Amino acid sequence: MNLPVSDDVIAAVLLGIVQGLTEFLPVSSTAHLILVTDVLHLDPKRYGLSFDVALHLGTALAVFIYFFTTWLGLLADLVRGRWRLISLIVIGTLPAALAGVLFESWIERELRRPIVIVLGLVIGSVIFIVAERMAHQRRWIGELGLRDALFMGIAQAIALVPGISRSGITISAGLTRDLHRFEATRFSFLLATPVIVGAGVKTLVDSRTAAELLTVPQLAVIGFATSFVCGWIAIAFMMSFLRGHPLTVFVFYRLALAALVVMLVLAKVL
Repeated sequence: MNLPVSDDVIAAVLLGIVQGLTEFLPVSSTAHLILVTDVLHLDPKRYGLSFDVALHLGTALAVFIYFFTTWLGLLADLVRGRWRLISLIVIGTLPAALAGVLFESWIERELRRPIVIVLGLVIGSVIFIVAERMAHQRRWIGELGLRDALFMGIAQAIALVPGISRSGITISAGLTRDLHRFEATRFSFLLATPVIVGAGVKTLVDSRTAAELLTVPQLAVIGFATSFVCGWIAIAFMMSFLRGHPLTVFVFYRLALAALVVMLVLAKVL
């Protein structure tokens, strides 16, 4: 539906909040964005893939700024010829990048469905529980090897399925490799940066998408700013919260959301 201008602004802010918070909380940003846009029947010309670009770039900037000193340290390491952590991030990024290039169209066409979201939320919850039970939390990022990075990278690729949660499954993967929960969270967010930026840039490169983005620039700016602020808050929360709390805390919300989706489908809202 075509919303009045004031409602358009409210919708842009709402989507920015949803993207910013759920990109880093282990609850699946893709699932939330699909549900919000479908329930509100938002105009895809205003809030389609082009608007997603602005939202993703906002969260990318949030994670970049939050870990700014870490990125500076990595840059300094490159100058000194120390490639270890950078190489681990690259290896951890490749599976998701490859999967995105090969299966993006199929995922958009076949997997953005309520049943997939429900299954993703439930399966992701089971993964959280299993990972926490397996976690020994005795290793640090400095002890990560190539196999560890690749394993977390494959997990990140699986998160392309709506409902799984990129942050949740990569943190879980880190826990099963005996990383401290805080360190698994930190490495998960470092892996997120190139993936989020790459997804946004890939969509923006499409000339049709770029043209659409310019048709409602104020909404893109609002979405970008809101997702940036909320993304930074979510990162700060996760880095603090997971020092002393398990991922399983989020299972209750995920299962409740899955039940809500089922009810919305039965009520023919979705």
